[in-house]
Amino acid sequence: MATDGPTRIDAAVGLLDPSNEVVRLGFGCAGLMQLPSRRARQRLLGEAFERGINHFDVARMYGLGMAEAELGRFAMGRRREQITIATKFGIDAGSPRLARLQAPARLALAKVPALRDAVRRGADGPRERRRYDAAGARASLETSLRQLGSDHVDVFFVHDPGPGDEVDLEGIGELCEELVERGTVRAWGISGDPDPCLALAEADAGTVLQVRDDVFAPVGDSSAAPSRIGFGVLATALPRIQRHLADDSRRRRWSAATGRDCSRAEVLAALLLRDALERNRGGGVLFATTRRERLGAAAAIAVQVASGSEEPALEAFRGCVRADFGVPEAVGG
Repeated sequence: MATDGPTRIDAAVGLLDPSNEVVRLGFGCAGLMQLPSRRARQRLLGEAFERGINHFDVARMYGLGMAEAELGRFAMGRRREQITIATKFGIDAGSPRLARLQAPARLALAKVPALRDAVRRGADGPRERRRYDAAGARASLETSLRQLGSDHVDVFFVHDPGPGDEVDLEGIGELCEELVERGTVRAWGISGDPDPCLALAEADAGTVLQVRDDVFAPVGDSSAAPSRIGFGVLATALPRIQRHLADDSRRRRWSAATGRDCSRAEVLAALLLRDALERNRGGGVLFATTRRERLGAAAAIAVQVASGSEEPALEAFRGCVRADFGVPEAVGG
């Protein structure tokens, strides 16, 4: 895989920059537009920044095309020089008109669990085959730059290619290397589920690999890319463990083994985040939330891991997961 080494990548991805106090944590903006007001969204981004997080991950499709503009408002002026931004191409953003209805719709769904579950089942159905090519990448990037109000993005990702998708990796690679030379893109890579992303990374898909990674499907070290970012560490794992621990005997057993109150979501979330950070010591992890108060705890965990501080409960927690669920071998390990 072509690369100019760690210096080039560290400069492009803030969460890999060793001068950053929270050196391992980036903020994921996929759920940013769930907040109902611009003020709330800007306060959330500001809280992340104040906590030392200086890498922000967005995509053309997030918030049905409106999340990039929201992040762009936050990044205006000198702050843009203090943060790094990753965005992605390849998935249609949808209608901006629908985006304005997103927050009220999510609030309504939250009040009707049966309706929410039906929507999720529909979203998990078969999707159309996608094509990723240089023309689409260029057009998407031009839109992203306008929305972000920036003359460059720090990382540009191919977004979530699947096994049946058509990816013109050669054409995309030539375009991205040209954009890197111009300074329009600082680094590029691929983001999505591990199996297709690792396969494409082996075929020279840029210098940054961003993959879904949690305690149930851990991603091991790979020579495919010198820098790896994990995401989705809580999204599936936390509710799955909480459902499992609804049984009193299991919850008591896990709490006794770890010395932590495993009935508390924040305890489980902290262990899951720490697990991801420790498994990817050479890279970083994205953390996503719509709750400002959760950012302080996440940033503190990142600082602890970076300083080498140990968490005695972590190995016991991993042991409970292995014993009760059976965790597969790490993908790419």
